[in-house]
Amino acid sequence: MSAASLVIAITGGGAGIGASLTHEFAAAGHAVVICGRRREKLQEAAGVSPNIDYFECDVSDEQRVVEFAKFVRGRYGRVDVLINGAGLFGAIGRFDQTDSELWRNTLNINLFGTYLVSKHFLGLLLESRTKKIINFAGGGAFNAFPYYSAYAVSKAAVVRLSETMAEELSELGVQVNCVAPGFVATDIHAATLAAGQQRAGDQFGATQRKMAEGSVPMSVPVECVKFLVSPASDGLQGKTISASFDRWDSSAFRESLDAISASELYSLRRINLIDLDPNDELRQSLDGD
Repeated sequence: MSAASLVIAITGGGAGIGASLTHEFAAAGHAVVICGRRREKLQEAAGVSPNIDYFECDVSDEQRVVEFAKFVRGRYGRVDVLINGAGLFGAIGRFDQTDSELWRNTLNINLFGTYLVSKHFLGLLLESRTKKIINFAGGGAFNAFPYYSAYAVSKAAVVRLSETMAEELSELGVQVNCVAPGFVATDIHAATLAAGQQRAGDQFGATQRKMAEGSVPMSVPVECVKFLVSPASDGLQGKTISASFDRWDSSAFRESLDAISASELYSLRRINLIDLDPNDELRQSLDGD
């Protein structure tokens, strides 16, 4: 490993976007250590490069997360970048018709897992001069996502957790941001197809169309994460960046990082009455007194 190489830990690195990031960073000469629940997927992902280590770990199991952190410390002594990519749709269906344990497990993986790994890897990050955490938002983080309540709630919570972590860790020099990858054709969508129209609602047909006709290319979220890992993103803090909609790749964006970080842009916020245009009819009606 060269002096310029980073140590990058990726949860959920055996499949989907996580696996693509793993291969991309390993090919660039970085040391990548991945975790996941499926050993065969981890072995498959790690087999493409000697730069990849893997550790079997359910991110919702605190003891395994602690052991994962010890594994990484023993191999590398630090982590420069932590990417929390482990996630699943989990319970699909109208909220009152979902399995309660499956609903809770969705939050355990998506939200509690992000918390646990960030918590137990913080010491490793503080050994680095880079110190970056990248979490993943998703559908429902900023809008209602019918029939996917567990996933939507967990992803909205991950955004708020990321914003909170960003403020708490700023003084330690840790940069924390989120990526909303968009609809990328990965294995996660098999859960929607298996659920069927009755449980998944309109998302079932939309998933069928996007899987057949095209969706957000894998390269889009991968390049967005690469930007957040790079020094070009230094100064951006506590934001959720849409890989497919936001102009993160523009010079204007990159020249405005401090202003973006200080603003409400790309943040999870309540819209107040005073935020509406003064000429908005609803504002005029409610603010008339």
